[in-house]
Amino acid sequence: MLIQVSTSNNNNKFYHVECEGFQVSVRYGRVGTQGKTLSYFGGMPKYEQLLKAKRSKGYKNAQIEVLPTTDAGDEILLDNVIDLALKEITYKDNKAKQLVNTISEMNVHKITSTTSIKFDATDGMFKTPLGLIKRASVVSAMDILVDIENLLTKYNEQKELKKTGAKKTAGRKRKADGTSKSLPSVTTMRSQLMTMNEDYFMIIPSKIKNATAMENLLFSQEAIDSQRVICNALLETLDLIDDLRNKSKKKSAEDGSKAFNVEIETVKDKKILKEVTELFDATKNNLHGNYQNSSRVTNVYRLQLDSQLEPFKDCEARIGGVQRLWHGTRTENLLSIMSKGLLMPNQSPGRHCGSMFGPGLYFANQSTKSLNYCDGGYWTGNWGAYNKVYMFLASVAVGKHFTPTGSTYNLPPKGYDSYWAKPGTSGILNDEIIVFKGDQVRFEYLLEIER
Repeated sequence: MLIQVSTSNNNNKFYHVECEGFQVSVRYGRVGTQGKTLSYFGGMPKYEQLLKAKRSKGYKNAQIEVLPTTDAGDEILLDNVIDLALKEITYKDNKAKQLVNTISEMNVHKITSTTSIKFDATDGMFKTPLGLIKRASVVSAMDILVDIENLLTKYNEQKELKKTGAKKTAGRKRKADGTSKSLPSVTTMRSQLMTMNEDYFMIIPSKIKNATAMENLLFSQEAIDSQRVICNALLETLDLIDDLRNKSKKKSAEDGSKAFNVEIETVKDKKILKEVTELFDATKNNLHGNYQNSSRVTNVYRLQLDSQLEPFKDCEARIGGVQRLWHGTRTENLLSIMSKGLLMPNQSPGRHCGSMFGPGLYFANQSTKSLNYCDGGYWTGNWGAYNKVYMFLASVAVGKHFTPTGSTYNLPPKGYDSYWAKPGTSGILNDEIIVFKGDQVRFEYLLEIER
């Protein structure tokens, strides 16, 4: 399978060729359509000739996976990841079970609404019109987004300097003779950005009305952030699919038990509802704006992850200092977190917000601070785009905490169990609590919030 994306010619085309004996079958057209078919005779020589001709015109191999098939050539249907998740979680009521469906549907919509990627409900796979999305391809796409982001900053600076007629010399690399290297021209950088866009959309096909128009491409931070949200959602979901399937197969082969022990229950106890809701409202910060401060709790779910219980109990006895703290996250992370708890950043995929104080697990004592890390929050892009979000309330064993005087990537000094970053001392506006071991966290509740 070959694909060509050209911003100069408004091309977004595929070319699929197969050889069976002497017959060569071709299907080609615009991505998102069924395309047209042709048939040739000539076997492998003709097959190679057709591929060579297309590659000479700029076509490249599509980064997709082939669907698994039986010996007869029929597709093998795999379990739907939503069905797997539903099987692996213990529900105390139907509303709690519906929660998983709702979260999954929100995540699927996030991925499919602005792309040509489809979710196949029969097997739980994300597919382009050309084939399955590969994890490695999504990682490559995210790397391209970083490159676009970096070059776009320089491009916009050069454009502005060109308007004013000024010249920028600060920050330029020096030649061997000590003189400054000249920066690429605006035209050169624009061409490079166009090429990067083509490379990206070859991996993550999107619904582009006109591939020659810059407003339809990745020429703004907002556009880049939107695509990053899609890639993060894909990466988290693909990893969860693999994890669920592997664990499910392993446990079923051993004793038929569940792959992980997770329990979800809708909270109906009025005393607990009042306690959690009042804590949410009492820890709002007016400085986070009306959008966050007008948010309200609509449902509360009790969580129990068996994998957290004993480790946290031991940690609490050892270091103490337990605090009830908030943790906001995107929708695509919820099922993964509910299945295995929070993972340290180096153990989990995707982009991680808020790493000013090292690779730890971040919490807040202000509900609206954590809301900014949920979908549509300040730190996650698409500001205000999501009316319903989810946030965790957790027990966190802070132990003996250290207050840093600024950003750091080092672990807390010896004898300390966490960081408690504070305004006026740590160079931030809101308290942030960071722990560096998974056994310091035990989730208590998942809040459904409307804003």
